[in-house]
This record gives sequence, C-alpha cells and structure tokens, in this order.
Amino acid sequence: MSNELAYFNALKRIAAFQSPDKLRRNAERQYGLQGEEAIEMAYENVLAAAKAAIRGKRAPKVQGGEA
Repeated sequence: MSNELAYFNALKRIAAFQSPDKLRRNAERQYGLQGEEAIEMAYENVLAAAKAAIRGKRAPKVQGGEA
C-alpha cells in the first residue's frame, strides 16, 4: 500500500469518529460506557490509527525547511 493511501485511509477512519458531545450523549446506549470513558477510548483509538498509518514509513523530505 502506498504511503498516500495509508494516510488517506487513516484520516478517513479518524474523521468518522463521533464528536465528544455525541459520545457523551450516546455512549451509555451504544457502548455501555460512561461518556468520559468513551471519549478516552476514542482518543486512544485515534492515536492508534495514526501510529499504524505511519509505522514503518519514512518522513518525506522537505526542501528549504524542517519536517
């Protein structure tokens, strides 16, 4: 899979996460969790998705500056 496709797929997954307000309202019914616990788990999932997308990838070269 190309780097661009991996990044795009990760961003699509991250963008599909519920907002914190929506998680607070629906967490108990949907997941059986308190709102704050659901938000914490969603945050951990966002980090995991981002880390998985960049795992084993080299940072792109930037001309005239730092990455």
